Amino acid sequence: LSYTRETCGCCDCQKTCPPIDLVFVIDSSESIGQTNFSLAKNFVINIASRLGKMAKNSSELSGSRLGVVQYSHEGAIQAIKLDDPSITSVSTFKSKVREMEWIAGGTWTSSALKYTYERLITPGRRPAAQVTVVVITDGRYDPKDQNSLDALCRGADVYAFGIGDMFESNAEKEPLEKIACNVQDRVRNLSIYADLMAEEFLEEMEQNLCSDPELVCPDLKCASAVTIAPFSDRPTDIVFFVDGSERPGGENFMNSLHFINRVSHELKLAKKDNDSYGARIAILQYGGETQQTLLVDFSYNIRQIEDALLQASYLESTSHLGSAILYAVESLVNNRQGRFRGARMNAEVSFVFLTDGVTSDKNFPEAIEAMRKNNIVTCGIALGSDVDHERLLQAVYKEPTSLFMLTKYSDLFGDRFVKSIVQWLY
Repeated sequence: LSYTRETCGCCDCQKTCPPIDLVFVIDSSESIGQTNFSLAKNFVINIASRLGKMAKNSSELSGSRLGVVQYSHEGAIQAIKLDDPSITSVSTFKSKVREMEWIAGGTWTSSALKYTYERLITPGRRPAAQVTVVVITDGRYDPKDQNSLDALCRGADVYAFGIGDMFESNAEKEPLEKIACNVQDRVRNLSIYADLMAEEFLEEMEQNLCSDPELVCPDLKCASAVTIAPFSDRPTDIVFFVDGSERPGGENFMNSLHFINRVSHELKLAKKDNDSYGARIAILQYGGETQQTLLVDFSYNIRQIEDALLQASYLESTSHLGSAILYAVESLVNNRQGRFRGARMNAEVSFVFLTDGVTSDKNFPEAIEAMRKNNIVTCGIALGSDVDHERLLQAVYKEPTSLFMLTKYSDLFGDRFVKSIVQWLY
């Protein structure tokens, strides 16, 4: 089911699910990484948006109530509780999820499940509500944690999502199956965290969690035409970094721009600069230490993006990616000098690097630190047969799943690759 808007001059139909108390348990250990933690949060936000009306309190008999537990090492647990009085709408819930920060410690999964049952479900559940828990983990857990993995198997439906290659063996699937109370069809093995954002997977989870929704429309006289629009959640501001050094060459520079243009057509773009939903795109060409050319400031306008790309000229210079990142953080994202539009408040900011990674060392460590401090999600597209793999890994916080390797620029235009990038970004 998708979010439905009925055009009745001004009115919205509201979706309401049967009563469900839903808790997400998210692995926030060091092995997850900041980018994957952000993807897990975005999954939570996306599911929350699909469940329609929230119950305002424990006595309300319809709608959803949502909670989140993120966990790491012993005692390192942060929670958004089901009965949090400050959460009165889906919007306030999503704001609290966005504020959660990656803990980056150990992995005490069993303790987190015990905490979820004792601190969220037992005191916060509604008598008539279905209690469901979604557990997301990469499977690594501390053997010193002596609590049981089946702590939630007392009146709750538990889904266990294991992410990574380690779950391919039967031995490694056993902990997931135990978490999910040995219900096989509630155990899923996903290859990478970006798979959480696949539309097919989101629709499947929506159907599982809210199989019989009620759609209530205001009793107003409506126009005969009904517009059903796809739901575009989560504001995302994306900066594409295009290598303007002499290494790619002019033809490949243009190939990079054509690729960005194609991706912009596939993304769900915002409708205005201060839109609370959708993506905006900025494109920065970089060369020497002080050579940063902003081809497109944050924009949602396809025609504006296309026109700017047609007018772009290739620098054919040296490569200083570190300096370009610092420039983008200060000038584009934070807009310190007031020259550009700046990132939207509460928007997730993503940096996408199209390069072979061969670049100057100058300012690079400072650039990585600046991205971390500003909670910027990174993605690298390594292009060519001669790449600096280690440098590219540094640019994506040493997370291999955020690095795409292509041996030639023409591979940018494969349908499968374009779909993968769009899925990763949104």
